[in-house]
Amino acid sequence: MYIEETGAGDGDIKVTVEGVEYTAEANYDLDGDGVDDAVTILTEDGHVAYLDEDADGSAEVMQTVDADGTVVGQARFDATTGDWVAEQPEQHPGAADPRHPAGAPLVIDAPGGEQQVGPATEDTDDDGRPDTAVVTTERGTMLVTDVDGDGSADQLVEIGDSGEVTITHHTGAGEWTVVEQGTLDEQGRYVPAPHPAVGATDDATWTFGDPEPPQDRAQQVAQERPATCSDSDAAWS
Repeated sequence: MYIEETGAGDGDIKVTVEGVEYTAEANYDLDGDGVDDAVTILTEDGHVAYLDEDADGSAEVMQTVDADGTVVGQARFDATTGDWVAEQPEQHPGAADPRHPAGAPLVIDAPGGEQQVGPATEDTDDDGRPDTAVVTTERGTMLVTDVDGDGSADQLVEIGDSGEVTITHHTGAGEWTVVEQGTLDEQGRYVPAPHPAVGATDDATWTFGDPEPPQDRAQQVAQERPATCSDSDAAWS
């Protein structure tokens, strides 16, 4: 999940966890009204949702939801004590699993507008669910990864025809930032550059061809990518 460093507003929700206040981007429409009003964190058994009920920019309700979409636990934030107090769970019959449907195309929030790529076919974090689509570009192969399961890409790993590797992260609406660069050695292992250039991506990045099966070197890069943490506490670190 992408954690904002600014105050609440424009879809951000403040969440207090163990006495520490964080600001996260709302990423799920829990009540089905067409407006993202919750921050969801995937777990091994379903997800945890922090819900902003009154649209004031702060989460008032925390729900634990199982893999079938049933709310199995609920707590309300007490601003006086700073604690989450357990209460009777409230079900949302119209709410679905926040994860992207299997087999549906992933979307890249590109500078010029959203672009669809092929469906995720590779499971890079070993959670049993494909999270990465492999597509061709004018310069090589790109691994498009949806870290939080919402159907929108969070990370791009571009592997050039000559073995150069560029990793970019989604850092805002239509914004992508280069966070790491390197190369693949003769054994296909990723070697990070000692002082990679960091900055916004260029327009050429957003030209895609048809999806194709991943090559061995692309698989090795994907496998070396750090696993996404699904624990709700660790997601806030």
